[in-house]
Amino acid sequence: MAKRSSGDFTSILGWMLLPQLAASYLLKTVHWILLRVAPRAVPHPKTPRYALHQRMSYVFVIAVYLLYTLWSTEQNLGANYYHILGLRPDDFSASQLRRNFRRLSLALHPDKNPGGEQQFILVQHAYNVLADPLTRFVYNHAGEAAVMCQACKTVSDYMLAAIPRRLAVYLTYVMGSVAMQVFRIGKYGTYWRYIAIGTFAALELAMMTRTTDPVLIRVLLWMAPHRTSFEMSQILQQVMICFFIALNQIGPQFIPQEKNVNTVALAKQLLAITRNTTAEIQGKAERLAGFYKDTGLERLASESFESELQLGMTIGTSHKFREEYIDRLNAERSQIALK
Repeated sequence: MAKRSSGDFTSILGWMLLPQLAASYLLKTVHWILLRVAPRAVPHPKTPRYALHQRMSYVFVIAVYLLYTLWSTEQNLGANYYHILGLRPDDFSASQLRRNFRRLSLALHPDKNPGGEQQFILVQHAYNVLADPLTRFVYNHAGEAAVMCQACKTVSDYMLAAIPRRLAVYLTYVMGSVAMQVFRIGKYGTYWRYIAIGTFAALELAMMTRTTDPVLIRVLLWMAPHRTSFEMSQILQQVMICFFIALNQIGPQFIPQEKNVNTVALAKQLLAITRNTTAEIQGKAERLAGFYKDTGLERLASESFESELQLGMTIGTSHKFREEYIDRLNAERSQIALK
């Protein structure tokens, strides 16, 4: 467990520090090669094409590091009880289990192998767990910690004892996600992060309460037959964490954050334009009133002007302001993307 926690911390620290640095060196290396092979293919800094190269190098580094993290997660799980006894979880017999246990216990017996007491005890414990169909099922679906329950007698007892511990893990994920929202970290995929946490919790709960594994777990076990169902769920959890970390690393490269756009300044400019337009309309009203004075057509001119005013404010001017706002917003976004 300590090894697993250390690996998780190292993985998170690596995600925080390595991608940006690695992407920078990768881009420099690629441009150095291109300068000697195809100089015209190297864009000038602070151009849209150079920004595209930066984004693509960053995405490549994130994808490679994501695959590496998943591989290291599988390696950090270490050997399970089946591997210790030289068996495959999906293909072994009781006689093969006894035969492998006898061979290992003779080879690791303290009388013949001084200093190997811990290995001998581990082999004995692995055999005791796998030889009993009840504890073997619990080990496959709830992990090593679940079979440590001394008072449990049935599958239901073991699972009911293990469920609170497993739910606490997902509660930790939820609290971490809430903390990220509070401190405005990891803004991309917030909704899907909660959906993923709930989905994986339901998947593990189904795995612990049913005699057959969910389809997804069975497919993954077909791809990695040396792992148990519980170990595959642990790998899936790490997949979830790494995916959302990768999403928050890649997201800002393609989706500008609205807070970087100076919408306050744009709103002030549009308000000033609105005031100027209002003044122009009032001036036109005064000129029309003076022109039709003492002609008997003041009421008709007033109704015509009110209709024109309403039409202009609801269709013409609002449409003009909306187009101008969108144009200026897109211009500022383009400037931010080039920085």
